Formats: sequence, structure tokens, C-alpha cells
Amino acid sequence: MKNLWYKVKYAFLTTLALVLVFVVAGCNIKIPKENFDNFTNNIFKTIIGNDEFTSNFLFNDPTAFGLERYESSLPTPGKTQALGVLIINLYFGQVKNFDYDELNEDQQMTYDVIVDLLDNINAKTSEMSYLSNNYLGSYLGYQAQLPLLLVEYHFKDKLDVDNYFKYLDLVPETFKKYVDFEIEKADNGYGMPDFVIDKVVEQCVNFIGKASEEDHFMIKVVNDKIDKLEFLSEEEKETYKELNKEKVKGPLIEGYAYVRDHLPLLKGKATNNMGLAHYYTTNEDTNEKINIGQKYYELSFQKAVGYNISVEEAIAYVESKLNTYTKELETFRKLAKDDSTFLTRVSETKFMSQTPEEQLALYQRIIYSDFPTLNLENDLNVEIKYIDKAMEENFSPAAYMTSPIDEFKNEYIYLNNKSILIDQEDSEGNVTKVYDYNYLFTTLAHEGYPGHLYQNVYFKNKQTNVLRKVLKSSGYMEGWATYVENYMYNFLEGFDQDIIDYYLFQENYQAAIYSRLDMGIHYNGWTLEETYDYLSKYYNVTLESTKSIYERLIEVPNNCQYYYFTYFKLCDMYDKVKTALGNKFDPVEYHKRILDCGPLPLRFVEKRVLASYGL
Repeated sequence: MKNLWYKVKYAFLTTLALVLVFVVAGCNIKIPKENFDNFTNNIFKTIIGNDEFTSNFLFNDPTAFGLERYESSLPTPGKTQALGVLIINLYFGQVKNFDYDELNEDQQMTYDVIVDLLDNINAKTSEMSYLSNNYLGSYLGYQAQLPLLLVEYHFKDKLDVDNYFKYLDLVPETFKKYVDFEIEKADNGYGMPDFVIDKVVEQCVNFIGKASEEDHFMIKVVNDKIDKLEFLSEEEKETYKELNKEKVKGPLIEGYAYVRDHLPLLKGKATNNMGLAHYYTTNEDTNEKINIGQKYYELSFQKAVGYNISVEEAIAYVESKLNTYTKELETFRKLAKDDSTFLTRVSETKFMSQTPEEQLALYQRIIYSDFPTLNLENDLNVEIKYIDKAMEENFSPAAYMTSPIDEFKNEYIYLNNKSILIDQEDSEGNVTKVYDYNYLFTTLAHEGYPGHLYQNVYFKNKQTNVLRKVLKSSGYMEGWATYVENYMYNFLEGFDQDIIDYYLFQENYQAAIYSRLDMGIHYNGWTLEETYDYLSKYYNVTLESTKSIYERLIEVPNNCQYYYFTYFKLCDMYDKVKTALGNKFDPVEYHKRILDCGPLPLRFVEKRVLASYGL
């Protein structure tokens, strides 16, 4: 879906003549506000376009939203074309012909989303397309996510089942395009670093190794789904199940094998194995050398966090946070010195003792003292699933599988046993796997209640422009989930407050350090040695452990900013409102105002929430 904005439907081109009338006649021609909803609905249809794969995940019934069914296709990369950007501006840019002050609040927020999107597209140059690595990556790459997406593909009718098999058939040619684009990037001086190539290949090898097994999760899970489809005859079910085995072991594995065999041919072609700040280009007119990587990082940073501030300003902001937390560290060091049992009590503290399912059910009951209730017509069925072993090495620790916007009953969270289980040794030296309870305590809040699942369910039950349910700011969503996972420390009872404070301090301290590291590597251009020197000021690290952190941050620039920088901004807003209102502060009402805004870029949320309190 990353190239969604550059797919232009033929029908879209037929509007060009009409749009040009507005552009040629003058930018000040105003469109009546009564046309706004129709305009945004057309944009909504254009955005979803003929993307059947995305439509399957977004909607239970796409036809109810005026969408048609299309042929199967998978997203492919490419360099941004000037014509595509021009057409987007000509069509989407009409939004600026509406009088903002005449629109209602929901329309104004939709307006903000569209303009923010346009501004981000226009700020990036075509060459910056080569700086994105969203298709092949060790854990966030499309090839790493695809197996789970295919397993979760919704079988609502026979066409969906047939499309699933078409997607499997498309994998070889799609993955070849991914490799071809990496070749193009390398030929233009933007080759993938060798260590990223090694990790991608490792992920492919791991997946291929498991796929030959009869009980492979894609065979088992999908065949179980097929067995439960009431619209299929028994004969059709058997045919589809055999076809699934054939396709998983055939074209699907063929695609992964292609990446495994051909991506390593690019090793040694990378011009840069460090952060984005080490990418330069030359202005053809002036022959001036331009730090394109640094500029790209700043634009991507602004999109990630939802604030139009410079990275220099962001660095100063994060360093001020870090100075505060460094002073807190001294307080805890003094506490540990004065109380010899403190660190032992910290290490022995477990904030939960239940299964993940039981803890999530607890969160569902207790959060409403501080968060608005979900007004649902049906009881919500939340199921926790576990990542198959074939994907554990190259998958996130946990994930909320975003439900369709017209699904109001079933929700799913995935946990990775490799991340939530730790070794525990008994007195006789026997090692068993046990839950990492403190990690689960915050992770379940982040993915479930009152995190991603809760926020998504709350907003999709809200009557609002459907475009805002499709164009969602990741910075808002991850910032909210990180904010509430730490907010859950407020619900703990029966624990020493100094221990709770210490755990929250550790979360804040790490967040500030990682946020600054990301900016240091990609904006300041820190080398591995400089990163080690910086990290050594705060932690007892080795060069080898620093290298692991360094490489992960290089692979996915700004990923940590979605979580940490946005978290700090949400905490600031909370403190400001609470301080201003004093005893009149109501956390339920405060959180409701944030949730009612929905996943807008955070600067718009902050502006509206503070204004609603007269601040």
C-alpha cells in the first residue's frame, strides 16, 4: 500500500479536464460547502481505487461504501513520477477551494488530513523514493508481513477464496519487482546495506525451511478456515484445501526463494552503511552538493510525529527531556544507596500473574474510571493468537490486527512467544519457559485496552467522514498506545510507589535515549563509534550490543519516533491540561476529547484539545 498514492485509475484521469478549469481559472474560486462531503467521498474511492487486497481488510462489505470488486494485485514499488504528483495535486488540491471556516468540525478535520497529505507529497523529491525500504526488510518489510496478512485474509465469499490463491500466484513476480527495485536503487547510489540484505535473506530462509512441512501454519490455518465456510460444498472444500498446499509449496515459496537467491547479488554495492545523513545528491543546475538523506529524514520525521518542526528543534526538545530523566536517575541511585533492598525488590516485582487472556479481560473491566466507555451494540469478542514458529524470528513482539471499519464484533491480537517468554532456572538448574509478566503488562495495554484495539473500536463506532477512517496518522496511533501503556501504571494497587515510579522512569529514560539516537544517526550522521560513545554515557554497553541497536535504527528510520516522540507530546498535553484545571480535571473527559479527534496528525489534535479547554 506504500505506493497507493501513485496508482492513478483511468477513471481518475477523466476528471482532469474539470480540475484544470479550476486551476486555470484561478485558485480563489470557492466551492460551496455543500459539495464537501461528495468531494471527500470521491477522494475516498480514488484512494482505495482498485486495491482489492486493502479493501478486504478495511471492509466487511465494500459495496456498502460504494466500492466495486477488482482483480487481485499486490503492492509494488517504483520511483515517484512527476505526472502522478501533478494529478494528485490537481484533484486533491481542490480541497483548498473550500472555505475552511464554513465547514463543520468533522469536515475541518478531514480538510486538515487531506492538506497534510498533499504537503507531505509535495515536499519530497522523486529521488527520495530510493530512500524508502518498506518492501524488503528484516521485520517490517512487506515480505516479512505477507504470510500473516494472507492467513488473515477474509473469506467472506467465494471470490475472496479465489483471490487468495491469485495472491499466492502473484508472489513470484511481485517479489521479483522488489528485487529489481533494489537493483535500481543500488545503481543510483542508494543500495541496501549488506547487513540488511543478510537479515532479509535469513527471514526468507527461515520461512522456506518451514514451508515444506505438512503442518505448516499457512496450510493448517487456511485449510481450517476453508473447512468452516458454509458457502462451499464439501467437494469444493477438498479441492481448495489441496490447492492451498500446492500454492504454498509452489509459487509462494518460489517468491521467497527468488529473494533468497538474488538479493545477495547486491552485497557490496551499497554506497552507505550508515544513517540517512550520509546520502548526498547534486543539483544539476548549480552543481551544488545537497544532503538529500538529511532532508528526507526531516520530512519523514515530521510526517511520523505529526508536527511541522525542524529536527534541530526536536533534538533540543528530546534533550530537555533527557536532562530531566538524568536528574531522576540520580534520585533513584540515592534511593538504592540508602535502601540496599530496593534493586532486589525491583527485580522481584511482577505487575501481573495471570495469563495474557485473563489480563486483557481485566483491562476491559477497569479502564473506564479514566477512559470513556465503548458504546457497542454487540459484545466484543477479543481473541489472542500466537505467531507461528516459522515467523517468530522475524516478526514484531506483538501486533493488533486492525479490524474492518464495519466489523463490530471480533477483534484479534497477536503475540510472539519469542518475545513474551523468558527462561527461568530452578534451584536444580532446570530451565523452563515462563511469561515475562512485566513486559506483558504494558504490551497488552499497548495492543489491547486502552491501546490500539480500544482506540480503533472507539473511533470506528463514531459517526465521522469515512475518509478519516482510512487516512490515519500512525504517529497518533502509536503515540496513543505508548501513552496508555505507561498510563496503566496508575491502575496498580498494592505495590510500592517507588518501584512503580522506577519502572515508569525506565520507560521514559529509554524512550528519550532512543529518540535521540535515531536523530543522531540519521540527521547528525553518527557513526557506530559515535553512537557507542553516546550510548555509553547512559548504559553499560559493548560495541557489539551497540552495533545491533545501530543497525536496527538504520534499517527503519523514524520507526521509534512514531512511539516515543509522540508519547512525550501526549504527556506534555496531559500535564498542561491537568495543571490548568487542577481539581476540576476529569481524565475520562480529557481522553474522550483526544479519542473524538481520531487519528489526526498530533499537531491538529493538540490544537483542538487545548482550545476546547481555553488553553
